[in-house]
Amino acid sequence: MASPYNASEPESPEDEEVDEEIISTGFNALLFWDEYRQTILLAVGVLILAGVIFGIYEYNQSQRLAASGTALAGASTEDDYRAIIDKYPDTVAAGDASLLLAGKLRADTKYDDAIQVLQNFLDKYPTHPLAAAGDLSIAETLETQGKLDDAMTRYQEVAAKYPDSYAAPVAVLDQANLLQFQGKIEDARRVFENFVAQFPYSIFVNQAMAEMHLLPPAAPGAAASASAAPTPANPEGLNIPNFQPQAPASGAPTP
Repeated sequence: MASPYNASEPESPEDEEVDEEIISTGFNALLFWDEYRQTILLAVGVLILAGVIFGIYEYNQSQRLAASGTALAGASTEDDYRAIIDKYPDTVAAGDASLLLAGKLRADTKYDDAIQVLQNFLDKYPTHPLAAAGDLSIAETLETQGKLDDAMTRYQEVAAKYPDSYAAPVAVLDQANLLQFQGKIEDARRVFENFVAQFPYSIFVNQAMAEMHLLPPAAPGAAASASAAPTPANPEGLNIPNFQPQAPASGAPTP
């Protein structure tokens, strides 16, 4: 039998004799080892080397994650956060540093810089566990910046992009609050109602209901009109129109 690594080469007379001997005597471990010793040793060596490389990689990764967490715990300045982002990419610490850096820039009214940091983070790590938080932070920064239409659009995109994330209900609540701030009370009311229907088990559902009940009452003719009011019940089951008392005509006797 030819070696699998030399299958295209013709067998030598010696190989043919060994093959015939194995066939005639049945499987013989010593003959098999003698035939394929080098191949087996090579395969075992490759497996051992792969295991060592994987172990070194896992160790380095664990050390890197620990170092990034330690660096983040001691970070407090813009330079500290930027250093973590550059030195420990693809880590949760880098994502945390991006959000913290953006928050610091926003507090210093460096809104465009904050948005750029967050957008770079999203472009580089679109599947990062904190991607939804980064997207939401961009919307909040736009709102703080006074770009309310852009913020509203971003809130809507976040809610649609991360429907199963914690960011979705927060983005919907932010939409309602923004509409309320703009004086669009009925629009805000509808968003709150949609929130309760869409996220009935959210930890924010009680907050949404409380804020909805604090909204000013609907203006006459806005959402709840007199024509939509329920008709009073009557014993006969008849649909009796609402009775509106009229002032007596001039000269008519007063009952």
